[in-house]
Amino acid sequence: MIKAKHSGLLGLLVVAGLALILFIFLRSLQDLKCAALLVRPESDADVPIPANCIQTTDVPPDEMVKYLETERNRRGLILKKWITCKTSNQTPTFAFAFERDPRWLPSYVPSAYQFRRTVIILPYAQPVPKGSSVVAEVCLMQWRKYISQIVGQCDGKFSVWK
Repeated sequence: MIKAKHSGLLGLLVVAGLALILFIFLRSLQDLKCAALLVRPESDADVPIPANCIQTTDVPPDEMVKYLETERNRRGLILKKWITCKTSNQTPTFAFAFERDPRWLPSYVPSAYQFRRTVIILPYAQPVPKGSSVVAEVCLMQWRKYISQIVGQCDGKFSVWK
């Protein structure tokens, strides 16, 4: 009987906690038109990459990895995956389809593209060093920062994400 009483209290606390989170979330989202941008999963953000490239979570540490990690940390992003490409002996140059896709918005900070919460960081003013297979980093923007970014602009520049 005591367990039933505690489970009812626990259920009530969970419901109250969810209601509080929902209340805080809805207060921060003053423009309900933006709701469509919040309910889509990150998996909707397909990152088009060249045929000789893959996305991976495991890369050997090198100068490019350090550079991209510094950029990610400076922007307050969360690592999702690395983009690595097989290269020839020449200095690698890559053309990504997302750079020409209007849904992938270029950042005000050079060398980054964003589609909803997904942000791709490319090296800026630094060529990919010879021997490094890492050419870009796929990151996620934190929810709070993403919500504050899109509020009030869902029918403006972010309408391409709907």
